[in-house]
Amino acid sequence: MTWIKTWEAVVEKSWLDELDHVNFLTYQRVADIASVEIWRRAQGDIEPGAHLQFVMTETHVRYLHELRLGASVEIFTALIAWDTKRFQLLHRLESAGNLACTVETLNLCFDPVIRRAAPFATGVSDYFASLGGPPEDALPILSISRRPTHGADPSFPSART
Repeated sequence: MTWIKTWEAVVEKSWLDELDHVNFLTYQRVADIASVEIWRRAQGDIEPGAHLQFVMTETHVRYLHELRLGASVEIFTALIAWDTKRFQLLHRLESAGNLACTVETLNLCFDPVIRRAAPFATGVSDYFASLGGPPEDALPILSISRRPTHGADPSFPSART
């Protein structure tokens, strides 16, 4: 697989905080737009009325280079892994050929009607399968696989999907 261009924009004044710095949450917000674009492409021509959505369950943001007001930004996305209900994305936020930030997300297919995790529609699975493996230079931090519970805080409830 190669990196997929999923979004582009120009840094606007509304992205800046009181120190004229792009706020940390803004990186996550624009990466979320790219995640929504991947989901839109994956759903493709799924039957009208399909109600499955996705929810982000975990994220990792790595700041590398400051974005400035008026700078162009492109997001390139890689599908790192997926199974029947979950998918992992890695977004590269670039400006003028420089990597400014990476945002990695773990996502879960969700049925808002029954308020539970749900398996992907066939079209979504087919789309993810068509992308192949992640690019060699995609170096994720998170993992889609379930982590062992050994040593976990027993008072913290485990997620069920």
